This record gives sequence, C-alpha cells and structure tokens, in this order.
Amino acid sequence: MTRKFEFPREGTRFLLYPKPRIVAGFDKPRLVHVDARPGSIGPGPSGRRLYVVDAWNKRPYRDPDTGAYDWRPPYPRRMRALDPVRPNAEGHFDSVVPRIREFSQAALYASVASVMAIWEHYLGRRLRWGTRGQRRLELIPRVKKLGANAWSGDGYIEFGFAGRDPAQPYAEDFDVVAHEVGHQFLKRVIGKAPADRREFMRKSHDEAGADLVSLVAVLHFDYVVERVLAETRGKLYSVNLVSEIGQYRRGRSGRRPGRLYFHDKTLRAPAVRAARRRGDKHTYAQPFLGAAFDVLVEIFEGHLVRRRLISAELARNSTHARAERDPAIHRKFAARYRLNPDGFGEALVEAAADFARLLALAWQKSRRTGATFSTVAANLVAADRRLHRGRHQQAIRRAFGRRRIVVRAPRP
Repeated sequence: MTRKFEFPREGTRFLLYPKPRIVAGFDKPRLVHVDARPGSIGPGPSGRRLYVVDAWNKRPYRDPDTGAYDWRPPYPRRMRALDPVRPNAEGHFDSVVPRIREFSQAALYASVASVMAIWEHYLGRRLRWGTRGQRRLELIPRVKKLGANAWSGDGYIEFGFAGRDPAQPYAEDFDVVAHEVGHQFLKRVIGKAPADRREFMRKSHDEAGADLVSLVAVLHFDYVVERVLAETRGKLYSVNLVSEIGQYRRGRSGRRPGRLYFHDKTLRAPAVRAARRRGDKHTYAQPFLGAAFDVLVEIFEGHLVRRRLISAELARNSTHARAERDPAIHRKFAARYRLNPDGFGEALVEAAADFARLLALAWQKSRRTGATFSTVAANLVAADRRLHRGRHQQAIRRAFGRRRIVVRAPRP
C-alpha cells in the first residue's frame, strides 16, 4: 500500500464542490476522478456498490425528531422518482452543470465514492457498504421533509437542505456528505454501538469520528490544501478553512459558522458536562474532536521541522494556547511559508496521510477494545508505535491530556 491516496487519473470524471460554494474561492466546482472505468457507471448515477435515486416528495426513512425508523430502503421502484442523470458519450459525468437538480445526483455519487476510496486506502481493504438484504448503498440527494438534516442509516444516506433553503442542498456539501459516509465507515470498521451504558460515549465518539473522516477526505483536494495554507501561512492553529465544518451558511441573520475542530473545550467544561447530562452527543464529542485536530497539526508541524521549513523551537512554541494570542508566531510562520509554499503543501498532504493511517488502525483496534474517548486515544498511541515507532506519542498524549481525556488502554 502506498503512503498517500491519489485520485485515479483514468477514472470517471465528475464535478463537485469540496467546500460549500458560498465560501470565498469555492464558487466553482472542482474536477474529481472516481475509481471506475469510464462507461462503467450507469444512469443515476449507479455503480456496483452505490446508486442514487432522486425520490420525488419522499418521506424520510427515519423520524427527523426521534431518529426512529418509519420505513426502510430500498426505495420502491413503483414509487415516483425523477429521471436519473446519465453519463455523456464518453462515459463521464463532468458535463452535468451546477445549479440544476441533476447536479445534486452526480455530485453526491462522486463525493460518496471519493470518501469511500480514500478511507479504504488507509484501512488497507475494501468494505461491504450495503446490508444483507441490499447489496448497494442507496443515496437520496433531496428529501425536503427531512428539513435541515442529513441521515445515515442501514443501507442508505439521505439529505435535506442547509437552513431549509432549496438553493443549499446538503447533497452538494462535501463536508456534510463525508460526515455521513463517516458514520457508515465507522459502523463497518468498529461495529454497531452497544445498547447499554456505553452507548452515549460510543455515539459521541462516532460524531467526532465522522467529522475526522470528513477532515481527512477534504485535505485530499490539492485546491483545498493550497487555499488553507494561503489563508493561514501554515499556522493551522486558528479558525480557518479546514478547522471549521460546514462553513458560513446563509441564514436569517446572515452568515454563521459551523462546528469547529479548533477550540479549547475540555471534558470538564460546564457546557460539555451539561451536554452529557442531557444526552447531547454533538457537544460532548467536541473535546475528542479538538484533541484529534491538535494531533494532526502537530504531525504537520513535525513534517515542517524535518523538512527544515520551520525550526524545532518555533514548532515547540506553536502550541494550541499560544497560537491565537501571540502574533509573533504568525509572523514567523508567514515568513517561512513565503520561502517555500510548495514545501508546506507537501508537508500537509503527508501529515494528512499519516493522520489517516493512525486513525484507521486505531479504529480497527477499537472493534476489540470498544470506542470510548480514552480507549481510542490509547489505540492511537499503539497505532503510532506500530506505524511510526512512537514518533507522535508525546503529541497524542499532550493533545488528549489538555482535553482531560485520559489515554487509558483497555483492560485485557
């Protein structure tokens, strides 16, 4: 297995937005190659492991308020669906233009297929994405009655609209799509959440894990890497293009930020403790998510040091706490970045690959140990010992320790 994933240049061509199109610099879609021979993906699009059905006025499979199943896929053929998008004469889908309904179908298929391919690469094996009674994963791009939600369930993923705005379908938001694919991925790698007292912790971990699946996937777009480094000058400890999930959706009050990877929340924070009491898994997941993001940034800065793009002293001083408050650190990073932007880009791509391999191995270990914050953090340490001879152990322990997450190996 090669170290980093690369999109197959001979694959089927699609267009998608790696970040929401209302984010500055992302108003045009980017070309992506899906790992399938041109002509092998049929109308829908539909392939061997995925298919899109643009259901008409569909009722969600699960209750948007409770999450309970009202009915299950596959979507019956006798029920109405819009015409499927078809490939062009060369077998590609990059001629499907944005801002029409068919674009949601094509972009959704390409996004899901890309995330699957990226993470199977780092896992080192192919996964079975369907269910026992349904060989392929069903993708529903537009479900108006789902509201401002997206759901991932047994054998399907379906999407509503950001702010309930028909002009902002979640199916075209790579962050959201990758997050929902992340839930499917974690379920297959770790297993289903236990129906006992550990269920809340596991589901909280899976919310953070799904966001990490999205973070790694988006860092495989060269354009995203270029933009975030141009924005930050290599100082990733900040609110930036990749430290924010679901950026700047227009609402009644203008633009608002999404969830953040970059923050100071700990398990002892009042808001996080309150989230545990009321069963809010998204807020409770934030300390784990923040710690994992810190690990990625420290791996990135380690690559910069080994490439002699920054000094070891600058990397040591570039802690999460000081990064925002010390403008001198930003100036030093900017000065070094100007000398070799391409080197910074290569270092970030390598760091994302290292981070993905650590996560993939840690999650595989979690199938046996369980997936609490502490055990997954301990599995990251064990994965680093196996993959990198413990190079990142101090960074992992430091990042999770700051969040008051004990790196505790499970009992035999």
